[in-house]
Amino acid sequence: MSGNQEEQPLLQTSTSRNTDNSHSLHPAVLRDASSGGAGFIAGELAAEEESLHLPEHDNYGSVGLPGSKKDDNNKSSDSDYALPRAKLLTVVSSLFMAAYLAALDTTVVTTLLTVIASDLNAVANISWIATAYLLSCSAFQPLFGKLSDIFGRKILLILCCAFFAIGCTICITDSLVWLVIGRFVTGWGGSGLTTLGTITMSDLIPLRDRGLYQGMANIFFGLGAASGGILGGLVADYLGWKYVFILQVPLAVVVGVVIWWNLVLPEGSPGLGAHGSEFKDKLKRVDFQGSFFLVSALMVILTAASLGGREIAYDSKTFIGLVVLSIILLAGFVYTEAYVSNEPIIPIELLAERTILSSSLTNWFYTMGVFTYLYYVPIYYTSVMGFTATQNGQRLIPNFFGVSIGSVGAGLYMKRTGRYYNLTILVGIISIFGVWRIFNMTPYITIFDQFTILLPSGLGYSCILTVTLLSLIAAVPSKYQACTTSIQYTFRATGSTLGVSIASAIFQNVLKSQLTTKIHLLISDDWSYAEKIINKALENTNYTNHAPKLVQGAIKESYALACKGAFGFSLATIVLGYACSLFMKEHQLHTSMNRD
Repeated sequence: MSGNQEEQPLLQTSTSRNTDNSHSLHPAVLRDASSGGAGFIAGELAAEEESLHLPEHDNYGSVGLPGSKKDDNNKSSDSDYALPRAKLLTVVSSLFMAAYLAALDTTVVTTLLTVIASDLNAVANISWIATAYLLSCSAFQPLFGKLSDIFGRKILLILCCAFFAIGCTICITDSLVWLVIGRFVTGWGGSGLTTLGTITMSDLIPLRDRGLYQGMANIFFGLGAASGGILGGLVADYLGWKYVFILQVPLAVVVGVVIWWNLVLPEGSPGLGAHGSEFKDKLKRVDFQGSFFLVSALMVILTAASLGGREIAYDSKTFIGLVVLSIILLAGFVYTEAYVSNEPIIPIELLAERTILSSSLTNWFYTMGVFTYLYYVPIYYTSVMGFTATQNGQRLIPNFFGVSIGSVGAGLYMKRTGRYYNLTILVGIISIFGVWRIFNMTPYITIFDQFTILLPSGLGYSCILTVTLLSLIAAVPSKYQACTTSIQYTFRATGSTLGVSIASAIFQNVLKSQLTTKIHLLISDDWSYAEKIINKALENTNYTNHAPKLVQGAIKESYALACKGAFGFSLATIVLGYACSLFMKEHQLHTSMNRD
């Protein structure tokens, strides 16, 4: 499969529309630090009053095809950016801080859940303290792109900083209800900061350099997610858990002030929003019906995936009802975007374009696979190899360096060469090799392998995150770049959630089957006693070390096989993602902002 093959025609659709929980066996799916992985999340830039209409020729920006534009220079200069260098660095630094804060809040309460719940006498509802932020953060992500097309990037970024600060302030309470509300409001702000961060950087930086900046943004996001639990624990130990939220308020305010003074987009930039319209006119352009269906569908899907198998049984009427409701809401969203809305939140017709569809599916499957093994490798270490939470954490540290090298390395490669297709093929092979190693992991792997087993797949995934984002942006003119990335990140948000949920179902079924068979063979004369052991083994990964010696080996073997089932699912999805990536087309990475 060549990256330079003929591409299927782009859309011509304007006529189609008139006017730390190592003891839990169930993944906390919404503990996804970005709802799809590290990095900023983009929305839609198409702020046109007319219907969606892409370029006349079918191979916009295709490398090596007749009619494709060529840049005379292979490097960008300071004059190719939308802001002077000093202001650019100031704005980008504030966006990096915004990404750090948004990621920090996804994990900052993970080490505090029991402390907060005990202090508020709300242990029974402990999960909602973390889930509220992540649920709103994931569900509202796709909306900010279109809203910023209408109202402008700057004002929405400032409003998101305000939402973030207000949400953290609400969290300073002695009421569980208000704490959950505060976390939900903070999630609105956090989702906007990540979404608008990517869109704004695309307004400021030419494509040739865009990957490098995205790679650095991924590092800051990853640092936020990685340090949240540690910083939350330290602050709570010395100052109290409420200061975890208090200290974030001034940081959000500083980010908002910096953006207010320094983000001055040039005339003609899509980031300025709609011109010459009053607020009422702008408000009329918002796709409220499509937004309602999309947000509602995502919230139902994420809730079902997060609670399924834990609070809600997979075969229960409640879970089935949530699944049916999500399908109905998604159908309503698709119908609204295709036939009702004049300015859809996500123009679903874009999926007819080869690069957009293949890139989105690549991201979807890769994210499924990566989040699956990131959750189940620690479970394997705990249940099969007997490691403590600290030992697990130590073995995950090298993965961060792999992700950092992959993110920045992909950006540097694209900046130097202006290409990405061959890189996609290479890192895909590396990713498959990495997950194959995980699939074949045994309790006897060396210490070196324990610390490096996640490196290849982590490096490959971080490269894929950067490459697929750039391939989408490059596939369409700049005024459509955010609506394509919005599609991709919607795939990513659902991919991380659905992937781990499916893997959890596989894991639980294999584990229960293996435990039932093996334990009853060993304890054949006392059915009730065997059932007690099975239930304890299902509930707690550490029970392996406390179970009767007669059954310890059987429990470890059962966990090993269950994890292997999850790893097999991870490997299959990575392979599917790699297959989808072969259909991406290589487009030109321009060295200036003017690429239409």
